[in-house]
Amino acid sequence: MQPLFTPEQMRGFDRRAIDKFGIPGAVLMENAALQALNVVESEFGDLELLTVGILCGPGNNGGDGFALARQLFLRGADVEVWLFADPKKLSGDAKLNYAAAKALDVPMVQPGSADDLDFSSYDLVVDALFGTGMARAPKGLFAEAIRTLNQMEIPVLAIDVPSGVDAETGQDLGDALDATFTVTFQCGKPGLFLPPGRDRAGEVTVAPISLPLSTEDLFAANYLVPELGDLAALFPERRRDTHKGNYGKLLLVAGSRGMGGAVRLAASAALRCGVGLCVAAVPESIRSEVARQPELMTVGLPETATGHIAEKAWEKLASFVEWADVLAVGPGLGQERETSELLQKLLGSSKALLVDADAINLIAAHGLAGRLPAQAVLTPHPGELERLTGESYSSQFERLSAARKFSSQHNVVMHVKGSTAVTVDSSGKAYLNMSGNPGLATGGSGDILTGIISALLCQGIPPVAAAWGGAYLHGLAADIAADVIGEVSLLPSDVINHLPSAFAELEPETE
Repeated sequence: MQPLFTPEQMRGFDRRAIDKFGIPGAVLMENAALQALNVVESEFGDLELLTVGILCGPGNNGGDGFALARQLFLRGADVEVWLFADPKKLSGDAKLNYAAAKALDVPMVQPGSADDLDFSSYDLVVDALFGTGMARAPKGLFAEAIRTLNQMEIPVLAIDVPSGVDAETGQDLGDALDATFTVTFQCGKPGLFLPPGRDRAGEVTVAPISLPLSTEDLFAANYLVPELGDLAALFPERRRDTHKGNYGKLLLVAGSRGMGGAVRLAASAALRCGVGLCVAAVPESIRSEVARQPELMTVGLPETATGHIAEKAWEKLASFVEWADVLAVGPGLGQERETSELLQKLLGSSKALLVDADAINLIAAHGLAGRLPAQAVLTPHPGELERLTGESYSSQFERLSAARKFSSQHNVVMHVKGSTAVTVDSSGKAYLNMSGNPGLATGGSGDILTGIISALLCQGIPPVAAAWGGAYLHGLAADIAADVIGEVSLLPSDVINHLPSAFAELEPETE
């Protein structure tokens, strides 16, 4: 797991390094500059051929910029520092590094107006205006510089976080810089992984600067980014002497007239993800359609006049609930009241439960949140989350915060879909998913996710890990598929067809 830390936490680590361990702030700043130098060199090669403009603000982020300017200058790059601060008001390590650059005669310019902001002669511009402590909208020349750079096609390297982006929430504070690359120090920041900050940051490098962090520090991270090795660890090698019962029995309660496709997608994804047995319980009128998948078992249920599962279906369904290890309910279910009565009975089961789509809408419409069993997994998209909580949200960070609150109140796992999907449990830890692409923005993608997470639950993976692991696997298969057929033409069935390739990525390499 890659831990992400808030600006406040990072400031605490800095203070401890200086006060407790005696590491001078100037050493940390020099380490940061050297790591930024490494990024520049890896991206551009021969520094003696490089022309760089470095925009330095009034704080320690500007200090990083002064230190980087000195390092580039000493290595033969054509460097020019843009002073967006009064040198007489600089303090601490920023003042020290300004003085060192000045003593070396590093060229410097101090713009007086927007008309002076001409960056067209540079191969690279470095944004060292504001760091992770920025909490207000850039104003005046700062904002003008950001707007000017955003209108140009010159590569931009942001130091720690693009100026104008909130380092925790990812939100624009006002004018916000679109960076080509971002080098952030010691640990990632949530705002570089949450939209829109994720897009503004470009390619992110997390670079160590020798801050001493303990295991306890890392455990305190409330934001985590799962990596490929974490996903692989969820799937131990299968023993030769296992059988289908070892990999779980899934009961999928889903579908309504005209919505058989949602059931088939969810079931197909579950089967591709290794579930031992899967039964789809659907309205009788669509059973034959759903049963076309030979690996899938089906049961037809009594339905209403409109083709939705009727309340009396429980009489037929109860024995299958008893049989199953995991219940998944929601895809294509519809929102008829009779179906909500059946849902209440499912919520009363002691089995592991995944709730998606219309099942979430029914819970919201009929006030059933209090009946959710502990550790149930809910997978709302933004609209479903708003219906569930009765509030509206304008950003993924706000949705994350709402999911944390709901999860804590009801002791459930929440997986909120989006370009950076987030999984939270009642502990408050948030898992940010980096896999996937815009090709998933199509009907049926959520049904696949239901099947994937349900299959992981069936294999004994804990609910929160099944949720973030399922999201990662879903996105990984979509990325592999998009590499073959592109994002625009990507269908949910293509994602299912590439799940085997995604699992192949998790297997250890053999010589």
